[in-house]
Amino acid sequence: MASWIEHSRKPYEAQHQVVGLSDKEVLELVGSFRLCGFWRFNVDSGHLFGTTEYCQIFGIEHSDGPLDVVRLSASIHPDDLTVIMETFERASASRLTFHNLYRVKTGPTSFKFVRSVGKFRADAAGQGDVIGMTYELFPQASTTIGFIPDDELLKG
Repeated sequence: MASWIEHSRKPYEAQHQVVGLSDKEVLELVGSFRLCGFWRFNVDSGHLFGTTEYCQIFGIEHSDGPLDVVRLSASIHPDDLTVIMETFERASASRLTFHNLYRVKTGPTSFKFVRSVGKFRADAAGQGDVIGMTYELFPQASTTIGFIPDDELLKG
């Protein structure tokens, strides 16, 4: 079920500033639209850091330090976890921007859809982090989104 797409790199375009919105206001709007959390995965250490909202999406306890990746991984549908790990490897090795659509447990046999969007961020030494945001998806009545999950797909 998980998927990823390589996006070409494009320069930062501050379209929101054209209409008078600040970066902070955009983040506030995005955060109020859906449950949305931000995260950073350090490639060298293997540590994952996330916001309180990110942890809430996965139903794990928030920590100011590295998150419990074992608990987080256990909350992801097993069929989707391998593809997500491959995405992080490819993003790190090829310096790619990506998105994943995958399922997170909401109960013993029920799941919700979430989407992660991320990219590689290099430091001065050429090493770095994979950074991104994850947000919940909700079933929608419009076919313009291109994908509408049905009840069977949201089961285990």
